[in-house]
Amino acid sequence: MNRRDFVKTGSATLAALALQSDAPTLPTPNSSSGRLVFPLNRNWRFSAQRSQNDTAIDFDDSKFDQATIPHTNKMLPWHSFDEKSYQFVSIYRRRFRLPPEARGRRIFVDFDGSMTASTVWINGQRLGEYKGGYTPFSFDLTQHIRWDGDNLLAVELDSTERPDVPPFGGEIDYLTFGGIYRDVRLRLVPSTYIENIFVRP
Repeated sequence: MNRRDFVKTGSATLAALALQSDAPTLPTPNSSSGRLVFPLNRNWRFSAQRSQNDTAIDFDDSKFDQATIPHTNKMLPWHSFDEKSYQFVSIYRRRFRLPPEARGRRIFVDFDGSMTASTVWINGQRLGEYKGGYTPFSFDLTQHIRWDGDNLLAVELDSTERPDVPPFGGEIDYLTFGGIYRDVRLRLVPSTYIENIFVRP
């Protein structure tokens, strides 16, 4: 195989892999834990401005920006920027469809990190708010899941400096930025499962 054929073959292989990664693939079972996990980093819709009913499943988000996680809510120049420019409330939306083997399991969404306060909805139902930009968090989606159709995950992200969400600007010497800046995934577990393990001396 000459160099030109090698490049053509390699390019075709990479293109095929890219198409596979963009397609809605089934989660890969973890035989040691009985869990099914698959990433939700691709195919998000993002808007830097809130709209009425933008957490509803039938809201038209076709004019939103396409986003891939990790994502920042505002691109800033290296110099001469205003830290207030990324301190606003934005909205992320992601549609997904569960595979047949998901039925009968509990469905969680896991966020590894988002800055700074995240309010999460599934199919128009508010699940709750998580305050803090540096630690992972999860929500149980099971009660509001559509097993045979599309589901809509929406995240309202408040990246403003709030008195109830430390650290504060006067106490740190770096910018916190905003956005869902770490991985997001769905985690499917059996209806009965071990949530956590700890050792008490």
